[in-house]
Order: sequence, then structure tokens, then C-alpha cells
Amino acid sequence: MRKIILFSVFCFSIFFSLLPFNFLIAATLTSNETITMSAIVVEIPTANSGGVSLPHTSVQFSGEAYPDADVIILKNGQIITTAKGDKNGLFSVTVEEKYDNTALYSLYARDPMGNKSLLLNYPLVVYSGYLTHISGIRFAPTITLDKIQVSAGDYLTVAGYALPQKELQIVIENKAKKSTIFTLNARDTGRYNITFPLVNLQKGNYSTYIKYADDTRVSKFVEFIIGDTNIESADVTLNIPVDCNADGTINLTDFSVLAFSYKKQ
Repeated sequence: MRKIILFSVFCFSIFFSLLPFNFLIAATLTSNETITMSAIVVEIPTANSGGVSLPHTSVQFSGEAYPDADVIILKNGQIITTAKGDKNGLFSVTVEEKYDNTALYSLYARDPMGNKSLLLNYPLVVYSGYLTHISGIRFAPTITLDKIQVSAGDYLTVAGYALPQKELQIVIENKAKKSTIFTLNARDTGRYNITFPLVNLQKGNYSTYIKYADDTRVSKFVEFIIGDTNIESADVTLNIPVDCNADGTINLTDFSVLAFSYKKQ
């Protein structure tokens, strides 16, 4: 999983007397993806100074999701707030905070159909009296398939949400990592869907993902099989391995159910 580590400028507080309080810190990337992120630490204006009144200690998140998407923000695994994407998919939310030297913030977006993006993680140090701004966040598009298994020569439909009118690339890979790429554009609503024939692909196991044409970030990988019959995706949503409570997702709730049932008949 991609990790983006943002080092707070306050780790270098010994130099603060020499610098103005409007300091940009570039993100340190742990992968070769070209993701531009920044942590901006500014002095919080007070009501008496005539500036905008913000919480004395806060963390702000802003970036791009999908139109009408819900952006969920977690701290140390617990949901603390949500934001809403506007008609262009942009979002911004400020969270009042207190000093914390081990905060792990996680974000994911949920499109209007309820499909989730990949989780983004930001380890931060939160310092009292300052706003830490993480900007430039961008979620890769969401993706769903209409079939989990496709009859050889039949059609596969891929759908999801992205930023409006953005050029997208759907990539299908076989086990040998040989890729087939389809290009399309998202609608004004951010919705996209494409149906294409699989006539030139041999039987076997495949995975697919979607990305913006101008970006290296990719969506989650979804696997499917080209075989002798069609199996709709809806037919397997209640038969996901280790989905113990049959809610269509795998998370800590499933682990709790599994642990509670361990060695029980």
C-alpha cells in the first residue's frame, strides 16, 4: 500500500525563530508514484485580529474526490468527521485538534453508488496553536465489474466514478502482466461506464484497474475469470471468503466475528 509521510515543520522548531510562519513542506514519498502533497503550517488568526476565526489547533484536508462523494476521515482507525465533494469533486474539511505526536489520519472516498476508494494514510505530528494543512489529495476512481466470470468472447462492463470529464484508462492484465488498455472519459456527473468485448483474450485469470490518463495513481485491482460461463458479480457478493457477517466487505468486524466463533461448533 502506498504511504505518504508528512513531516511536520515543528520537528524543526529550533529554526523557527529564523523563518516566517507560512512554511511549505514537501511530502516524502515511499513509492515512485508522482503524488504532489504538502503540509502547510500557518499561525492561526484570532477573532480579535480581524482574521478568519479557526480552531486554535486544527488539521485541514483538501483535494479531489468525485461529485457528491462522501469523504471519510479517520484518526487512529476511528471516524472523526466526513466531507462532501462538490459538483466538481472538490472537498475541504477542517478538524479541531489538540497536540498529538503520533496521529495517523486515514481517508477514503465513497461514490454516490456506495463504492469505496482505496485508503490513504497520513502519519502526522499535530502541534498546539497551529493549522496543519494537507492539500492536493486525490483519490483514484472507483471501479466495479458486472461479472466475476465472463464467457470467452462475451462482454464485460466496467463502471464507477471519477472527476468530471477526465480522461480515464482501464487496464486489463493477465497473469503474465501483459496489458490491454481501454480509454474513455467520465461524464459531467463523474459517472463512467464502458462495455467491451473480450474476443481477443484467452481463457484464464485477469485483473483490472482504472486510472486517470494524467496520473500514476491507480484504483483497487478487481479480478475476474474468462471461462465457459458468465457469473454476475451480484451472484457472489454474499459468498466472499472471510466475510463473516455477509455485508460485502472485509474489515475488523469480520475478524471479531471470527475470533468470537473460534473453536466453537
